[in-house]
Amino acid sequence: MRYWSYYRSVTDELVKTVEAPPELHPLIEEIEKKYEEVFASHLEFRPEESRIRLLGKDVMFIGLRAVAIDLKDELDRVLGEQGRNLLIYRLGQSFGRSEAERLIPQLGVEGLPARLAAGPIWAAFSGFVRVRLLPGSVLEPNENYFLFYEHPNNFEAQLWKDEGRTSQEPVCFFNAGYSSGWCSVASGLDLDAEEILCEAKGDPVCRFIMFPSSRRMEYMERVDEYRNI
Repeated sequence: MRYWSYYRSVTDELVKTVEAPPELHPLIEEIEKKYEEVFASHLEFRPEESRIRLLGKDVMFIGLRAVAIDLKDELDRVLGEQGRNLLIYRLGQSFGRSEAERLIPQLGVEGLPARLAAGPIWAAFSGFVRVRLLPGSVLEPNENYFLFYEHPNNFEAQLWKDEGRTSQEPVCFFNAGYSSGWCSVASGLDLDAEEILCEAKGDPVCRFIMFPSSRRMEYMERVDEYRNI
């Protein structure tokens, strides 16, 4: 299914959790209601057992600074910047895959658009990030798959800036990894995500592209095209 072959504003009309073209609003609102029911009926706090359970599974709260700053600093000392970034990306992928494998069956959503949309909606409900879906995406479960999106004011870039830090390169590797992990499960494809603009290095937004891993070289050659839209 191909969406948004031409550019238009996606912020004129907003649903609660995801900035997207109006044609996706009914689908997003339907999934939002499913998540509201999940939190209303399937979230249990059991401090006497040191457990929080969601949909019958144990979960935990982790401060976002621990991922955005503390973990990165520690990994930088041990692995260097390149190793740190790769590990944070892989960690995000693992989280995204795990959450998709756990939640998609529980939600009972069917079809690629719904399975994909459930990811950014969950990210908003869980306090992780708000997602802006951009025109130009191709939602097909094959080698044509392409996702064009932004994470405005996401926790990695925001906390980086709050610390007074600057960067010459994008820093939102957990964001990129998480989204590619979720979408890989949702689509049945092996997908990679790349941050091409980042607020932490002075760009106006954190912008990403996602594509089949086998087509990485092709899309990386087109990065400037997607930066300048």
